[in-house]
Amino acid sequence: MKVSLLGVLALGAGLSQAAVADGKNDKRPVRGSLHLGGGSSLARPSAGALALSEAFSSVAKHVSPWVVSVYTSRTVEAPSISPFLPFLGPEFGNQAKPESRKQEGGGSGFVVDPEGYVLTNAHVVKDMEEIKVELSDRTRLDAQVVGVDEKSDVALLKLPARKGGGSYVSASFADSDSLRIGEIVLAIGNPFLFRNTVTMGIVSATGRTEGASRDAYADYIQTDAAVNPGNSGGPLVNLRGEVVGINSSIWSRSGGYQGISFAIPINQARRIAEDLVYDGKVSRGWLGVSIEDVDPELAEALGIEGRNGAKIVQVNPGTPASRAGLQAGDVVLSVDGHAVAGSADLRNRVASLRPNQKVPFRLLRDGKETTVSVTVGRLKGDAASADDSDDVSSSQDADGSWLLKGLGLRLSELDAKGRERAKVGKEVQGALVKALPGSAAAEKGVTEDWVLTMLKGPDDKGFQPVGSAKAAAGRLEKLAPGGMVALKLQKGEETRLVGLRVAGAKDRR
Repeated sequence: MKVSLLGVLALGAGLSQAAVADGKNDKRPVRGSLHLGGGSSLARPSAGALALSEAFSSVAKHVSPWVVSVYTSRTVEAPSISPFLPFLGPEFGNQAKPESRKQEGGGSGFVVDPEGYVLTNAHVVKDMEEIKVELSDRTRLDAQVVGVDEKSDVALLKLPARKGGGSYVSASFADSDSLRIGEIVLAIGNPFLFRNTVTMGIVSATGRTEGASRDAYADYIQTDAAVNPGNSGGPLVNLRGEVVGINSSIWSRSGGYQGISFAIPINQARRIAEDLVYDGKVSRGWLGVSIEDVDPELAEALGIEGRNGAKIVQVNPGTPASRAGLQAGDVVLSVDGHAVAGSADLRNRVASLRPNQKVPFRLLRDGKETTVSVTVGRLKGDAASADDSDDVSSSQDADGSWLLKGLGLRLSELDAKGRERAKVGKEVQGALVKALPGSAAAEKGVTEDWVLTMLKGPDDKGFQPVGSAKAAAGRLEKLAPGGMVALKLQKGEETRLVGLRVAGAKDRR
């Protein structure tokens, strides 16, 4: 009988399956005969290790209800280039045509009040058109911006009232001034959109000011807890589940985590949030002095350990510092009982004080310690001029100098002593410049004894020479609020070009 090859193969396959089904040729062990995962474990695990692991889990569980994800978007104009246009000539018009597209971003945050206030970073929500906050239960809500403070990188959002009149689960704060180096902390957030990610590290340092922009109020907590893009605005918490800081930035050469992360101390953030809630703007303390760090030689000569303290270089007349009796040459050792680590630390501590607050300053004056009570003033606006003026409007003081409030500058006539201090010869003409402490000009490095040689206003076709302080003041006071001016300055062999915007109501928060 003829049987096709296909039939034989089919018959063989059927017999094989039957044999397997009968179990005659199956070499696999009988189910249940193996003991997978049945090896030995530690008879007595370390109690300390188990307690620490349990602490991490407890903290993560405790904080998760009030940690949120922040999703943002805005419309931007981007060029759209046809792939055919490069092969055509310029007679076919502009090759790049702008088109609108949606730019999305995000970060983290945490609820700080049962009414629905959320803290995050300013750089997460600034200039965004749409902001949505996702709670731990995946509910997404539209959030409104209460206020943004770029100088501290803190922003406050407000969630809508809960349905049924309920309240939001909110965080508890620690005293970040009591944070210790080496203390274990956890960072919680939304890195790379991976929600509710928890990482662990220690406090590597406190009071970090390195790497911040000149006009920022930086007093960072440094940690080695892994923080990546998307963690911004999330909480840094201690093992009690209390917030000690807001994760803000990283130091990186790759754009990713490299072991150095920075957080804004929660004491500073709470102060900013309170101002935004109650006043709608941030109020900072102001002294009216020029300061610098204590150099090693002065520290050794005065017996100052660790180069702590900040040296007052100049006290401006009519300022809170002047009224309190502070003097050039004083070294500020502490403010309101808190030791001053340097000039940046002093600036941050004064800014954190409420205007009209009276606090003790411990000083080293003429080699002896003394204490002076100082009532701090109010720092006005982003331009930081110490008055309420909304224009330049110059005024001449008794010493003959011209005060340009809206620019934060004081101009004096360039005499022989001024030339000597500025290290310029008789061939240089202009006005001797001094920037008000904390002003936009001071933040750009314009200190004492620079000579303003040329300036260019919005209506000038080019730079115009400056003949005298009076002439320069007359020209600058004509600038409107919000107007821009370029200044060319000289000091010794160094030349500097600075652009300034006139402070106005729209620049103030």
